[in-house]
Amino acid sequence: MNGAAERVSAALFFCAVHRSGSREAAPGEPAGGSSDHVAAVADVRPPARRRVRVSLTFRPPAARSRACFARPEHGMQRSRRLGLLLACVATLTVAPQALAGEGDDALDKLLDKEADGRMFGGWGDRLTERPRSYPYVEHHGYFRFRADFFHNGHLGTVIPGDGNSGTSGIPAPLTENEYNNASDITTQVGTEDAKVISSANIRFRYQPTFHVSSALRIHATFDILDNLVMGSTPDFAGNSARYDVPLVAFAGAAAPPSSGVNGFSDSIRVKEAYGEWQPAFLLRVGRQASEWGLGILANGGRDVDSDFGDYTDRALLLFKLWGVYVSAAWDYVYSGAITDDPTQNFGQPKDLGGADDVNQYVLAFFQRPLSEKDKAERRAAVYERFEPAFDWGVYGVFRTQSFDLDNTAYGLWRKNGGVSTYDDLGLVPRDATAIIPDLWLRYEQRFDFSSGIKIELELAGILGSVDNVNFAAGASAPSSRDIQQFGGALEMQLNLDRLDIGLDAGFATGDDAEGFGILDRATLVNPDNSPNTKLTAFKFDRDYHTDLILFREVIGGVTNAVYIKPWIAYDLFEGPEDTLGFRLDLQYAQALEPLATPGNSSFLGFEADVRAYFYDTAAGFKLDVEMGFLLPGGAFNYRPVDNTNNRDASFAFTLQTRLTMQF
Repeated sequence: MNGAAERVSAALFFCAVHRSGSREAAPGEPAGGSSDHVAAVADVRPPARRRVRVSLTFRPPAARSRACFARPEHGMQRSRRLGLLLACVATLTVAPQALAGEGDDALDKLLDKEADGRMFGGWGDRLTERPRSYPYVEHHGYFRFRADFFHNGHLGTVIPGDGNSGTSGIPAPLTENEYNNASDITTQVGTEDAKVISSANIRFRYQPTFHVSSALRIHATFDILDNLVMGSTPDFAGNSARYDVPLVAFAGAAAPPSSGVNGFSDSIRVKEAYGEWQPAFLLRVGRQASEWGLGILANGGRDVDSDFGDYTDRALLLFKLWGVYVSAAWDYVYSGAITDDPTQNFGQPKDLGGADDVNQYVLAFFQRPLSEKDKAERRAAVYERFEPAFDWGVYGVFRTQSFDLDNTAYGLWRKNGGVSTYDDLGLVPRDATAIIPDLWLRYEQRFDFSSGIKIELELAGILGSVDNVNFAAGASAPSSRDIQQFGGALEMQLNLDRLDIGLDAGFATGDDAEGFGILDRATLVNPDNSPNTKLTAFKFDRDYHTDLILFREVIGGVTNAVYIKPWIAYDLFEGPEDTLGFRLDLQYAQALEPLATPGNSSFLGFEADVRAYFYDTAAGFKLDVEMGFLLPGGAFNYRPVDNTNNRDASFAFTLQTRLTMQF
């Protein structure tokens, strides 16, 4: 009976508290009850044989009594007291035998509800509804660890000593270069058959949002140890410069990366810093990610497996007109030479005129949910009422540049600043213009709670001209180029409970000039130095991933290609928080301009990728293990001009692990 009596006492305690909080205040007594104490005495008579008498005393602080026991509205007062009284009576008048059984359960539930703030005046509800005070900070970001293993990533087309060999963006192991395969040291280092390169890298991305007021926010993105290859910055000065660590084999620690000292980037890289003001519209100014549609043209690199990101110095205005969002932006793509000086660490640098600037203007019209309210309404419409959802957008860019710094002037300015080199900064006429249209469409339909379909499409083009592509001032013969480039991507997904079936496809126009123009070589001129007068190779953003090897690593991105990729995924279990599953992708790719490929062939290759994944959404934990198998096509065969030392591209394999912790 002791356990039941304790629960009865607790229930009567809350009865007394609630009663004190809702009664009329006596003259001279603070509203909400006496500041000295609240007392209740109850005579409880369960059937016949047992009598329980409980006396309770509660002494809340005076200040708290007003906050916690404020008198409710008169209309709510009676219903709350009546409901509470009935709950107490129903609990306390059960048979003594029930007090040790079902009565315990009933009281436990009653007290649990109170503790959650759902009863007794709704204290918890009132506290959670209190508006947040300003300023406050939201913390977001992730830590990422990736390990990768590539077997024959160079496709077996590298010939030591032949600088023109190699048809892949993945280099051969260091033992395969010309130096390590010289005749006098081959037996010591070179093997001419090494095929494996592997490494691990990390990134910590921190994205705070400072809420200054309800209409004013400041955002930033910091990448700490951004894609740092683990083991790449040992605490070692080199060449016995440090007596305590004469050889890197003796290094006992890792040093922070510092640009120009032990690496090409600093430990912390600031990717974004911008402010937002949102009265009846949104004004965003600063360096910010540029994103649109599927991301084949503008990609902010926000996926946890992204490496790049398009960041733009931009002033953007966004407003809603007749149900359609309108966005207008002015981008500072390139300001040319400025007065920044390495001898002046402070002060405000200035642009040395607008003649060499690259200006860009963006105008977009679109319909899709942006606010949290709109997103909640969309989720309810699609996933609860099974209504179809259609989003669309039209995106346009206009870019111009009149003059540019010549190569010599650019190098001087970057090294010594714009003040000391002012009289040496030569300008080259450029007269470049580009118009970039983009169309984005998205359709989603749920058939029921466990099945649905989603289709998304993006089409883009780049049209323009450059009157002079020479890099030196005073060049005798200006060389012009016309630009006509087109690309598109389609993603379709059918969801059937825990099974997903999809089809991805895309194309990017190519160029008849030799090379892909991403990792291999520039395509402004042909190999024989004749001008490539028509630039027609469209290049997908490098953060738009379709595979693990072919486009992502060997070429560097989707260009001069058409591809189709069916895929299937199955979740072994899928709960509200945890997911474990597998996915298989099968991709076939063909070149649109065969003569631009190293092997003068249209077949780029066939790739099969397998992924196992485990996601703990509540904890922000993600684990992906992926394998990729590439059968390269004849497009990557090595065919030198003299037709000697021909090499056929061979099978490549990768194994990759990605571990992500998000917050």
